Amino acid sequence: MLELGAAEVLPDAGKATGSYDVVLESDGGDSLPAALARLAPKGLLIWFGQASRPRSPSTSSTSSPRAFGGSIKHLDYTRSDRSYGQDLAVLVHLVETGRLHPEVGLRQNWSRTAEAIPALRARRIRARRPRGNAILQLP
Repeated sequence: MLELGAAEVLPDAGKATGSYDVVLESDGGDSLPAALARLAPKGLLIWFGQASRPRSPSTSSTSSPRAFGGSIKHLDYTRSDRSYGQDLAVLVHLVETGRLHPEVGLRQNWSRTAEAIPALRARRIRARRPRGNAILQLP
C-alpha cells in the first residue's frame, strides 16, 4: 500500500492514533468499530472483507461515521461483471511478474480437494503467516 501512495499502513486499527481520511478494512470483527473510531470527519471507510470470521459488533452512534459526516462503502467482490477467470488471470500475471508473492502452505493433487477445503476454512494451512494458501495441482 505504501508503494501505491498510502501515507501509513497499520495492521491493527485498535492501536492507531489520530484520524484518517481513508480507511481500508478487511478484517471485520472488533477491528471494524476501531477503524470507524479513527475515521476523520467526512472520511471514507471501505469495508471489503471479514477475514477475522467473527461478526463485527454493532457500532454506536458515537463511533459511526454518520455522526460526523463520514461514510462507509462496502466492496462486495462477488457482485461484479468480471468473471472469476478474469480475476484469476490478473492474479497469475501479478505472480508471474513478481508483484504478488502468495504464501503457499499446502501443495497437493486436485483429487484431494475434499481435504483441502475444510483445512482452508478452518485456517489450518500455514505458511509464514497464519493464513496460508493452497495449490491444488492437476495430474
